[in-house]
Amino acid sequence: MVTRLTAASIALASLFLCAPALAQRAPRGGGPETRTAATTTKDGAIIQWYATLDRGLAEAKRTGKPIMLVSGAPHCAGVSGMWCPGKVKIDNGWLLKDEVVAASRDFVCIRLTSYESAEEAAFVTKLQGNPVNTVFAILTPDALPALAMKGLGRGPGELFADPADMVKQMGEVAAKYAVGVAATKVDGEPTLPITLDARLGLAVASADLQPLALVIASDEKTRAALEAKLAVLAWSNDLRGRFTYASADSLRGLKLDGHGESKSDTLKSGAFKSGVLLIEPDVFGVEGKIVSAIDANDVDKMLSSAMHAASAKHVRAAKSREQLKRLALANGIFFETGIPVSGKKEAEDRAKFKAQIEEAQKARAATKPLQRG
Repeated sequence: MVTRLTAASIALASLFLCAPALAQRAPRGGGPETRTAATTTKDGAIIQWYATLDRGLAEAKRTGKPIMLVSGAPHCAGVSGMWCPGKVKIDNGWLLKDEVVAASRDFVCIRLTSYESAEEAAFVTKLQGNPVNTVFAILTPDALPALAMKGLGRGPGELFADPADMVKQMGEVAAKYAVGVAATKVDGEPTLPITLDARLGLAVASADLQPLALVIASDEKTRAALEAKLAVLAWSNDLRGRFTYASADSLRGLKLDGHGESKSDTLKSGAFKSGVLLIEPDVFGVEGKIVSAIDANDVDKMLSSAMHAASAKHVRAAKSREQLKRLALANGIFFETGIPVSGKKEAEDRAKFKAQIEEAQKARAATKPLQRG
């Protein structure tokens, strides 16, 4: 349920996108693991998360590394554009610490998006014993608990006393597998850490305050080849953690450049058949602006420079949950999940906000001047 942005709403959105002072502050809320999931540490390091269970577990099997798992929703009460904050313990900023980021290099880091995959929800439910939204766990390479859960296991504060203790215990877990990792002949390279689909990729990119790198190719072989080339850059030291990634066979269902489904000037000619699109998501992650379109034939020579340029120009604008809610209400924007939400309170909040949107739309329709024939 998405309507076009009104002039007043665009002005409100400019508070997020154009004000330099706001752009320097981390938004309230944040990811399930950080105040702002994509914020760099003081030395510029960021954790690059696998965004799907299957690719994350495959990487753990390939490398023999233990797993650091988190999950969360890039929306709250039907409003996308920010991670649902959950409990204070989840959002304590520990994963922004330089020493924690360094320790995470010995792990496969997986961040699942809640309420999007029945398979992933079943995995979390089996792991935690209940279908919670936000999860934090340290697992073995076989995806079994490596550290005993405390409480629901919804944040690092439920496993560790403080960041120093987190680093210590993570080091101990990693050391158990270090010999095996060193002795294992690892075949292949890390795969591209794509989200479950392109629609979700836009929402995650917006919540993470990042550009989206989207692979487009109608045939699976070409798409796999493009993903492999993009993965090399995604895991490079200078681009690691700077983009959200997705892959699709077409642009069907995506709204780009604010002109409806796939009507970007970049694509209207029909010349672009396959390649990589670099996209700036809007404040909700329901639409996006293409900043660079790299044809499949030009990926080898142009993709790296295009990604570095897009990363350098990207503005990490601050967001307020209340401002997002007002803007969403004014424009009828409501984020639909892939599967029903499991939390009773979240389900009630979503139903309440959806009803508010419907009431606001009825009120606007009632006051709209009658069109004369």
